[in-house]
Amino acid sequence: MESGNDSSQGRPRPNPVRIESRIPSSQIRDADQKDTDYSFRKSGSGFGNPVEPILEEIVNPTVDDSERKRPVLANMRLTSSIGLVIFVELFVIGITVPAIGQLFTLHAILGYMLIPPLIFKMFSTGFRFLKYYTKDPKYSLAGPPHTLLRIAAPFLVLATALLFVSGIALMVVGPYAASAASWKQIHQASFILWFGLTALHVVSYIPRASYQFFGDLGLRSFGSFKFSKVKVRGRNARLTVIAIALGSGLLLALALYTTISPWVKLFGAGLGVGH
Repeated sequence: MESGNDSSQGRPRPNPVRIESRIPSSQIRDADQKDTDYSFRKSGSGFGNPVEPILEEIVNPTVDDSERKRPVLANMRLTSSIGLVIFVELFVIGITVPAIGQLFTLHAILGYMLIPPLIFKMFSTGFRFLKYYTKDPKYSLAGPPHTLLRIAAPFLVLATALLFVSGIALMVVGPYAASAASWKQIHQASFILWFGLTALHVVSYIPRASYQFFGDLGLRSFGSFKFSKVKVRGRNARLTVIAIALGSGLLLALALYTTISPWVKLFGAGLGVGH
């Protein structure tokens, strides 16, 4: 059983270990720890709640493992996986910006599809934030993110919220509403702030996210790129969350698809917002 009260027993606390860096597999106990598929729990009357095993694997993926790093690695891999999905979608959205008039439909659909993954990622990072600042020994041992990224994080969340709230408001009110011009200004200003903060975030986390995500998929290397060899329980649960996030985004885009056509007509007529 773990104990987080080393200091109270007169023993010095270990220095924080940043698990963002690559962790040699020799440091983590992999014996008899297979990355197995989770299954729905059965009861006497049939299958139980299918959400239970998914939540259990995400929140407490190592109930039978005393290795301190594993729960934090599980959380990191979920965050990394969703982050890479977001990065790919943002990359495609960025391509549409210079030709927004011709590619607005794709721009809007991807914008809608981004909302659920962003919410999932905020919950994932928020969970680690809560665990660290409530002194959970596992997360305390892992240490906090780098200082610059911790300072930038609240502004990134605010800029992301402004960007997507203003974007959705623009879509809902339509291009001919009196408030459309104001929402457009907010959207453009928040995009500038968001782009700078996101660039910092991507440069800092993409290598780590790729290392963890592709390692989670079982890919050990790609050319000269090496990925994590550490197996962490809950892979299928994490992949299920990604599928749910993508599926929810697609459903949201389909539900709000009718809000796109007025803008397509506006750009097709060569008119500006508010005309």
